[in-house]
Amino acid sequence: MDFLKVTIRLSTPMVEPGDLFHLDALLGALRVEQARAEFGEGINPRDYHHDLPLDKYSAGEGDWVFKASAFTYARELESQNSMQTGRLNITTAAKHRDEGFLLLRAAKPNIAGGPFKTSIYQYPVIWATLTAYCVGEQAGIAELLSHCRQVGGRRGVGSGQVAGVSVEVIDENECDWSLRAMPENSDPQLLAGDYAKVMASLRGPYWDRTLHQPVLVPTELRQGE
Repeated sequence: MDFLKVTIRLSTPMVEPGDLFHLDALLGALRVEQARAEFGEGINPRDYHHDLPLDKYSAGEGDWVFKASAFTYARELESQNSMQTGRLNITTAAKHRDEGFLLLRAAKPNIAGGPFKTSIYQYPVIWATLTAYCVGEQAGIAELLSHCRQVGGRRGVGSGQVAGVSVEVIDENECDWSLRAMPENSDPQLLAGDYAKVMASLRGPYWDRTLHQPVLVPTELRQGE
């Protein structure tokens, strides 16, 4: 296993994460897409989330994490709000309904609500370079990340497009992989800086609230800080 530093450079701003963005979450998503390309859409993603070329840390009692940190962000500009509008065109919707591509319950569209009403919403975006640390196989991690085209939310409107990725070997003392959600009973010598106890997941899929438990998270990484 190698001690590694992963750097992602962006060509468009990304949606600012509201929580920790773990490197193993990104690698897990890329591994699932790799499996779908090989075996088809019928796979169970949870069979591949943890099939990653990363080392693991076990704190006992079944609590383990990948040795992969959350991303830190070297901001090029302060956070800004991006505005997006949306509305389904009535004529286009009627055409798509006749062709069987769209199913609407009512014969008459309700322009006062639903998809035919104009919507406007805002979300924060950041220009930044992303950095994470991990312990794993350099070649395998680099291969997965070579397929990373975008990161973060709102990818459908062009947010978070990746300009380049590097995976470089570094000294063990520089590899702060523990800057991530850690088990409650982790070795204190592993924890870099101040940690707070919260309810969260130790491993992917991080969005699954049924996996949440008391964990320790580094306070310096709250909401992309």
